[in-house]
Amino acid sequence: MILTVINGLCRAGQSTRAFELLHILEKTRWKPDVCVYNALIKGLCKGGMVDDAFQLLPKMIHKGISPDVVTYNILVDAYCKQGGMNDVEDVLEDMMQQNICPDIVTYNTLIEGYCVEGNMNRAWHLFLDVPSKGLERDIFTYNTTIHGLLNKGRYDDAWKLFNEMKARQVHPNLRTYNIMLDALFKSGEIPQALSFLHTMEDEGFIPDIVTYGTLINGLCRDGEHEVARGLFNELPSKGLQPTIQIYTTIAGSLCQEGSVEEAKVLVVKMEESGCPPNSCTYNVVIQSLLRRNDLSEAIPFLEEMYERGFSADTATMSLLLDQLQGQHRNDMLMTMIKKVDPKYILFNKHRPDRKGDLLQQQNEEQ
Repeated sequence: MILTVINGLCRAGQSTRAFELLHILEKTRWKPDVCVYNALIKGLCKGGMVDDAFQLLPKMIHKGISPDVVTYNILVDAYCKQGGMNDVEDVLEDMMQQNICPDIVTYNTLIEGYCVEGNMNRAWHLFLDVPSKGLERDIFTYNTTIHGLLNKGRYDDAWKLFNEMKARQVHPNLRTYNIMLDALFKSGEIPQALSFLHTMEDEGFIPDIVTYGTLINGLCRDGEHEVARGLFNELPSKGLQPTIQIYTTIAGSLCQEGSVEEAKVLVVKMEESGCPPNSCTYNVVIQSLLRRNDLSEAIPFLEEMYERGFSADTATMSLLLDQLQGQHRNDMLMTMIKKVDPKYILFNKHRPDRKGDLLQQQNEEQ
């Protein structure tokens, strides 16, 4: 009962109240156990107070409560998510001092942490180390390592690992197939990607919204806009709700193909479906229009982006400056540039391509 209350407080982000309750209860005959401290440590980590959580370990030990592998896994996970891989090593050292052996959850968390950090050599070493510790690699181990290899451009190694996991009877899941499908599209192997999709379906996997997002993005990148939009239009019939990324990809595709009115309708539809356009959506749409030299259609989107409190990104600003460079004077464009990124004028005063000087010059003429 008490553990349930403390757990509830920690999950609600009220770790301070949970500690107050613990202190009150400790004055009675009730004694906390490792499960109570694990809940408190998890609550502190959830609130971003990972160092404070780590400092609870000596207090636990002083009270005769030994941390278990779950305790350490909570801390390892929290430090990995913070990007504190150096701090993770301290946790592992403490873990060894307490004679607690890492389990597969520990290894999976570490591998993911190093993959995210970009330290694939360390992640790969840990992957190879798993069997020597008497542990078996699971689907999470393989998915994480394969994803890390692909992010580093090591496609051959990733495919070898994919085939190895199947040979070892570790059955790929939908996430595995989505990872590999994305890799095929990114490497420009469109026919192979579509063939792989059929293989995935033959294995009994039903494509989810992540699968469709990968397909739509990959097809648009390859110029297959009509096919991508056909898949997008099928989503409702499959019971799938487009994500903001999918909406953004399709909106950019429509503008790139000159279907600006359809893009405008789609932006309205995004609002109605509870998935309002974000900064990325506006930047993608505006960039697509500017690449077509369709400034007149881009201006309304720039205005709307400004009204929503979004800013132009570097790519959008570069394209806007290209437009400005090609015209002697455009007060409307100058006004929009000031609105969507007023700091850009000062930052680019001395750009070597002279776009910044042109912007400064037109600004001074006003």
